[in-house]
Amino acid sequence: MAISVLVVIICLLIAYIIYSRIRHARELRDIVGRLADLVNQPSAHNLYHFTNDSALKLLLVEINRLLQVIQESSITFSQKELAMKKMITNISHDLRTPLTVVLGLTESLLQDPAMDPKEKTRYLSLIHDKAQEIVQRINRFFELVRLESDDVDVTLSQLDLLELCKENVLSFYQQVEGKGLSMDLQLLDQPVYALANKEALDRVLQNLLSNAIRYGDEGKVIGMKLRADEQFVYIEIWDRGQGISEPYKELVFERLYTKDKMENKDNQSSGLGLAITKQLVKKMYGDIEIISTPFVKTSITVKLQRCQSS
Repeated sequence: MAISVLVVIICLLIAYIIYSRIRHARELRDIVGRLADLVNQPSAHNLYHFTNDSALKLLLVEINRLLQVIQESSITFSQKELAMKKMITNISHDLRTPLTVVLGLTESLLQDPAMDPKEKTRYLSLIHDKAQEIVQRINRFFELVRLESDDVDVTLSQLDLLELCKENVLSFYQQVEGKGLSMDLQLLDQPVYALANKEALDRVLQNLLSNAIRYGDEGKVIGMKLRADEQFVYIEIWDRGQGISEPYKELVFERLYTKDKMENKDNQSSGLGLAITKQLVKKMYGDIEIISTPFVKTSITVKLQRCQSS
């Protein structure tokens, strides 16, 4: 009797093992089939399968994590591809305009060998200026690409921002006077230090001061304010010019965006300056913000991490 019971138990165990393996194999085949469908027809769905097998549950969790990463990567790639296509289209348009001018001027020179020397000199000067403009736009384009691809090493150190602000304001003195603008400076009475890169921050301030002079001349004044709290140092550059209306505030730091391009098709700005500025500030672990009320005050503030003086 005992032997008969033992034989039955062994048979049941064997049957259970065989059944478990068959069921397990079916579950795996089902999972593989569903996964193949997701791979062949990518979607935002996860892989769902009801099971009591703890090992399979862990496998499904990791598969879904992987699917999520793939989906996010696909979305990011599509966005970057679209942005790159847009950039190339805009760059082509921006280069076409000065190149057309250069071609027109050179054709005039070739077709009129007896052109008055003064007029010829004027034409050559225009060609030279347009050629320089093309080179500057190409250089800015590649600079932005390098910054966005992390191909630029920005070494940070402790910098005296009071001294750096004074240097940059002084470098724009002639432009400010030439435009008939006044300069409102609100700097600190003593040095204040921040974690930054001198070359990068010089470029940031030059871009912002240049924009303030260019777009804020109608307000007849531009300003710079340097302030600090316990954690951060703030450099604000402002003007009282045309500013940026509300719908466009979020666009000013995008590649190839310029306010003039939305309203003036003849604008010659490359639209890369503020995009480069934002990337440089980001490299210094800082932040940048714009606040604008047209013809009242438009300010762009750079925030950097403060360092205590040594």
